[in-house]
Amino acid sequence: MLEVRKQITILGESKVAGKTAEKYSATIDDADPKTMSISRWKADEDLYKENREQCRKDYAEFEDTAYLLQEEMKKQ
Repeated sequence: MLEVRKQITILGESKVAGKTAEKYSATIDDADPKTMSISRWKADEDLYKENREQCRKDYAEFEDTAYLLQEEMKKQ
């Protein structure tokens, strides 16, 4: 039997001089918004190493955005 679930995914990128250093993804289960997974991965290792501080700031901002979306979904 087919079971279909809806999930919301948001994506983000930490960019430096127009190049992507790191990427982010957050997925929230629409039926159970308290369930969320957040991932991050380096798109360019050297660019990331040279710009760790900026990437950390961008990741923190991405997390804040994901948690805000999750809170909105919990209210529905």
